[in-house]
Amino acid sequence: MDPSLSDKLDALQQISQRKLVEILNSIPGKKDLIIESKLMKPLDCFVGVTVLRKYDVDKIFKMEQGLKPVNTQRVFLVSCNLISCKRVLDQVQSELPQSHGVSHHLIIVPYIPVVLHTLIEEEGLTGLLTVRRLSWEFLRSDGNILSLEVPMFTDLYYHKDSSFLPVIARSLWSLKLVLGSPKLSISFGKYSQQVLSMVDTMEESWGSADEDNQLGALIVMDRSFDLATVLLTPVTYSGLMNEILDINAGTAYLNNSLSKLDPKKDQIYGELRDRHFSDIFQTLREKTRSLKSEQEATQRMKLADMQRYVANELQKTTEVKRQLAFHIAACEAIVDALGSEFEDLQLIEESILECRKWKECLEYIERNIDDHPMRSLRLISLLSIASDGSTESELRQIQKSHLHAHGYEHIPLFHKMETAGLLRYKPENILNKLPSRNSDWAANAQRLKLLPNRAKQLDLKVPTCPSYVFNGVYIPAIAQILNIVLRQDMDTKTFDDMGNLPGCSVTGYRGQIQPRTVVVYIIGGISYAEIAACRLIEASTGSRIALASDSIITGDKLFQSLQDA
Repeated sequence: MDPSLSDKLDALQQISQRKLVEILNSIPGKKDLIIESKLMKPLDCFVGVTVLRKYDVDKIFKMEQGLKPVNTQRVFLVSCNLISCKRVLDQVQSELPQSHGVSHHLIIVPYIPVVLHTLIEEEGLTGLLTVRRLSWEFLRSDGNILSLEVPMFTDLYYHKDSSFLPVIARSLWSLKLVLGSPKLSISFGKYSQQVLSMVDTMEESWGSADEDNQLGALIVMDRSFDLATVLLTPVTYSGLMNEILDINAGTAYLNNSLSKLDPKKDQIYGELRDRHFSDIFQTLREKTRSLKSEQEATQRMKLADMQRYVANELQKTTEVKRQLAFHIAACEAIVDALGSEFEDLQLIEESILECRKWKECLEYIERNIDDHPMRSLRLISLLSIASDGSTESELRQIQKSHLHAHGYEHIPLFHKMETAGLLRYKPENILNKLPSRNSDWAANAQRLKLLPNRAKQLDLKVPTCPSYVFNGVYIPAIAQILNIVLRQDMDTKTFDDMGNLPGCSVTGYRGQIQPRTVVVYIIGGISYAEIAACRLIEASTGSRIALASDSIITGDKLFQSLQDA
């Protein structure tokens, strides 16, 4: 990445840290900081224990049962979830009989729910608890990825709760102050248009970037504009890692080991992250042979050479060994999880996108309900979206089998999927015709050229088309949009066709993008498949891309969040 862009993105960490320490500095004396567990890793991305100690944080606790703070200033840091807030209120209530001289403070991420003050009043804690908001800036990871680490898909698309939109707008406003104002702004979807309108209002009230500090373009897209990308199974290494491993705030966890997904610190990951998974094992074998040769060379070293090796190379080699062991274990975990049916799964996904072999697709979905429930849910949603809906009889059998296999407590799940746009119904076809590619979804996909010509051979090891992230069957919409925007001076017709898509709004300068810096923001989560596809466009166009979202998601995480809602 360009050093100036990289430095600007690093500034976001300093801004986030300043926001937190200003709150802590306003609370006098030694403090206990009690943190909700899911916020610990994101918090660690922009502030360390040393800085917290500097601002009189004496003890740090995880928010859990049996909590026993020791200092008189007690600061709770929790998410805006009302259940989390209620736990804090219960903890404060339990301390009241012995809380003479104790002050309680509640910091809420990223916004204060409207009903919280009513809840505090009902609990009889008015005046006994101060409430503050902390809305941190984007947390940077893996080079050019910016995430708020606050998943919003369920709130926005199932609950239809727009409370998070000002948070998104504020983060975009801050990002524009740091990186510059875009010459061209494009939005796809209702939420994207609302957010850009909010950003304009913020700039009128709070100011905007200097005129000499400019971006080439800003692209904001609703997650609902392209749900297929999240439902399909990626084939890049980073995409499959995120599907199988637990990844939190840029750190991957596997059994008792972890690895920071940062190309600067983990060069092996930097080499592998965007590659097709079929190409990974060869690279790991070569790395293993190289380390083995180095180890054998040390056995023939003279004493002076050995001393230099220990002083200069040993620590680095030891770290490379650890990283190599982690990635080999990660690959084994991916292979074990996907099993021998991975190729069958890819063929079914291709058939669904092309609206053929309908009966075989439904049979495959039903076969996977028992052992792979998330897979079956993703596929039935993909089928429903790609064909503009499934019939009630088709979905009834899938739903019945799912409930039999996993319990009737999942009855609301299918309603949630429908509400979130992941399940669509259409009337029964009395002629029993197979669906055609004349659906609205297919028509829009064709207009954006998201379905590549399968007759053309695709080199998966040295890809030139972003569809490689899905084995050549589908191009993520955001990558195609990015490509169209960056090449609009060479193909104005495709750019105009894109601008005429439902839900698309284009404002600003049209023509060659200068400077070649583009910010992409997906509202509702971004996937590693989209990240890899956009990086390919970045490399092929000589541009610089910052990829931002509220969180990094997978299809499984999306359905799990709906299930828990």
